[in-house]
Amino acid sequence: MHRNVTATLPALLVPAFMALAGAAGCASTARTAGTPVSAPAAAKNPAVDQRMLGSAAAQVMIIEFTDLQCPYCARFARDTWPLLRQRYVDTGKVRFATRDLPLPMHEFALPAAVAARCAGQQGKFWEYREALFRDQSLLSQGRYAELAAEFGLDSARFENCRADPTVLAAVRADAALAASSGIASTPSFVIGRVVNGEFEGDVMSGAKPFEVFQQRLDSLLQQSQQ
Repeated sequence: MHRNVTATLPALLVPAFMALAGAAGCASTARTAGTPVSAPAAAKNPAVDQRMLGSAAAQVMIIEFTDLQCPYCARFARDTWPLLRQRYVDTGKVRFATRDLPLPMHEFALPAAVAARCAGQQGKFWEYREALFRDQSLLSQGRYAELAAEFGLDSARFENCRADPTVLAAVRADAALAASSGIASTPSFVIGRVVNGEFEGDVMSGAKPFEVFQQRLDSLLQQSQQ
């Protein structure tokens, strides 16, 4: 399920991502016929979507599709993401969005994705997600509420969120978006840039080292400056 592949980004993915990105002055037009995939419900208002980082003005963008039970996703989060965030996202060069792709083979990935979104409703998405990746045994133990308490979250609000069917539906909408775009392995990344108001990107799958991302991103940033 964790394939190393490169493919052209299907146009169906473009409208959803540009809606999520909310980048000023950026608009997307599908290049092929088809029914656009709707953005996940929680992402239709970028102000409350905690799963995006980076400058809205960044012309280079990454969409990550991840599974919180996937060991390869945890490897990326542990070994590659901190440096990627430090050098490209926090500096305003690249905008990063993470989306859910809980694989059927991972029975705890779906409830974990819901819990992380609920932590995000209280401003702790990234901290909560990173804690789950650091110790994936937390998933089988069902320690979502205990972890939420460690981050000082409102427990009643957190549990109400976890029981909210619209949150689960939003997770499934991310997975449907991935499926409609031919993305079936985790972690997968759509990496590209805005060209004449349209997003152009490629799909890269696998827990690649930082240097692979660096090469791709530096090339895209150089193209953006031309």
